[in-house]
Parts: sequence; structure tokens; C-alpha cells
Amino acid sequence: MTERITLLNNMNKFFFLISISLFCSCGTVKIVKQENNSLVAISAKSSGVGSQGVGIEITLENLSTHESYVSKSLSLTSPHSIIQNIPPGRYFVRKVRVPLGNITYSNWSEDIKTFFGEIEIQPNSKYYLGNFNGKRGMGAKSILRLKIENQDIPIKLQESIEVETGWRDGAFIKLYPYQSQELLIY
Repeated sequence: MTERITLLNNMNKFFFLISISLFCSCGTVKIVKQENNSLVAISAKSSGVGSQGVGIEITLENLSTHESYVSKSLSLTSPHSIIQNIPPGRYFVRKVRVPLGNITYSNWSEDIKTFFGEIEIQPNSKYYLGNFNGKRGMGAKSILRLKIENQDIPIKLQESIEVETGWRDGAFIKLYPYQSQELLIY
């Protein structure tokens, strides 16, 4: 009888480990660099009354081709989001989405284009749009206010990209002259 209980416990542990490994492998972005293409990254953490949020999603649109590229989070709980293998060209940020608790804040107004400005993507480059910290106010018309409080590119983001791609050449190009401004997400 005890052998059977031990066998069942071992089977339960085995299924638990398999479930965890499947969950973790499905929740991460595999970064593969393609010839002449570049990478764009952004980070955000946010908080509000009783809510916490990690991550940000941006949509870049090519000015010439009107193709859109949407960033993907590095994992389910990562504040870092990337657009990998974006072709060289001129872009603007068309949309920003930020999860906070069970609400997702979005902004696709002209204010987003103005805030980020035009972005020139060169071949084989790594770009960083900023490490934002967001705070949501109280009230029915609460707005999520994102601001860059730290000028450094997160080490964890750099390591993930280097480990996943082997892309160690070249530093990230910082694209945030807007460090003292707030990005408003409704």
C-alpha cells in the first residue's frame, strides 16, 4: 500500500513539473535575429489603487509601407516588450496598451505620435524606447500616467536578448528625449 502511495506521489510530482515546464515555455518570446533587421524594446511597470501591472505593448507603423509591428512581452510577468526583426525604415508609434490589474489602458491618439515622434530604424540596430513607471489616479476618469524615472536600460532585458540571440554587438540606442514628460494612457 505504501509503495502505491509513493508511486502516486512521484507521478503527481512528475505531472506538476511537466505542467510548469510547458507553462514556462509557452509564456516566453523566442528572439531570433534576421539579417539586416533590428530590434525595438520598451519596459513598463504600473500601479494604481489596489492594482499592479507589468508590461506594455506598442504598435509601430512604417510610414512608407503602412505595415504594423506589435511588440510582444518577453514572458507573462515581464515588464519588457520587444519588436524583433523590424525592417529598416521610418516609423511612428501608432498605439500603446498597458495592463493594470484587470483593466487594459490604451491610447492611439495623435498624442502618442507626438510624444514618441518619428523613429528612424537603421539595419542591425537595437533600440530602446524607455523604462516607464506608471501611476493611476483615483476617480471615475482616472488616467494612467507613465514617466521615465530611470535612464538605465534594464540589465535583465539586455541579458535576455544576448542569451536568446547571441546578439552582443552594439549598444542599445536610447530613443527617449521625453524623459521629463508624462505619457497619458486613458
